[in-house]
Amino acid sequence: MGITFSFIIPTYNSKKTIIRAIESVTKQLDKSEYEIIIVDDGSQDGTVELVHDFMKDNGNIHFTSTIGGVSFARNKGINQAQGEYLLFLDSDDYYVEGSLKNLKNIVAQSNSDLVIFNFEHGNTPVLLAEVPNTNVESLSIMLSNPTKYMTVWGKVYKAETIHENNIKFNENLKLSEDSEFLVRYLQKCKKITSNNTILYHYSIDNVSVMRGKNKQSKIPGYLESLEVVQEDIFNNTPELKSAFYQYTVIQMNIMMVREIFNYGDNSDFSSKVRKSNKLLKNKIINVAIKQMRLKDCMSPRFLPVFFIKLGMRPLARLMFRLRSWSNYKKENKARTK
Repeated sequence: MGITFSFIIPTYNSKKTIIRAIESVTKQLDKSEYEIIIVDDGSQDGTVELVHDFMKDNGNIHFTSTIGGVSFARNKGINQAQGEYLLFLDSDDYYVEGSLKNLKNIVAQSNSDLVIFNFEHGNTPVLLAEVPNTNVESLSIMLSNPTKYMTVWGKVYKAETIHENNIKFNENLKLSEDSEFLVRYLQKCKKITSNNTILYHYSIDNVSVMRGKNKQSKIPGYLESLEVVQEDIFNNTPELKSAFYQYTVIQMNIMMVREIFNYGDNSDFSSKVRKSNKLLKNKIINVAIKQMRLKDCMSPRFLPVFFIKLGMRPLARLMFRLRSWSNYKKENKARTK
């Protein structure tokens, strides 16, 4: 019998957490069921030596390297994977204890191209609503809730679907590679299944080096990704336009909170206002805001868009600042635990 699961772990200076990630697999599954493919992106902190030392006692762990970022690393893992199913694990995250116990039975019984699991965000469980098993309906729900659904981790992918359709991560994108990959993958899925197991722990107490490698402004990267996703959806699944507009304004919210009104940024406020106004003039952002109906902007997450549509930008900016302050407090609390 062949390998059931291939776990792909990209690393970059992950010495403090990589063994925890690996052991969250090795301590839960029989060796006959899995392989772990670690793809290093130029670590210089001893990660490589630590992994090689750990590999001596486990022939199921394979090591390779690349230069170019997380998409290159994941693609190299996909190319080498021998498993029937693929899973992506970030090097500072891990699988919840006991969560992999029934994984083989779950994916076999589902007979799906994609199985979506619940996850932990720090110490907080994130329980996802069950998604429809058709790709258009499920993509609509996922695009409308990207922070919960549009991550490649916490899911199980059928390798055959990836290889037959030559689905790889876009190596030209610097941000939101997960979303872009999922949009193309889901369009090829014949069946999608949700499972209520809390599978994955997303760490907030340790900023991932893969996530934080580039310290420059991320806005150009977000906008480039939006252009690629828009082209794919408008050309192949135009019925998802409404969901894409929601996805776009949520990405706009993220850019405002994390990049422009970030509490840790000491730039003068007038500079931040100019940057925010420039972002709102971006064509994709501008069209998405116009396409959003006022009645659909009444929920808390879309409230800044409500104020923007009414010409009340100062109130929208206040909300972005408050959300940035809230994020800052949460991150500080996590670091001090």
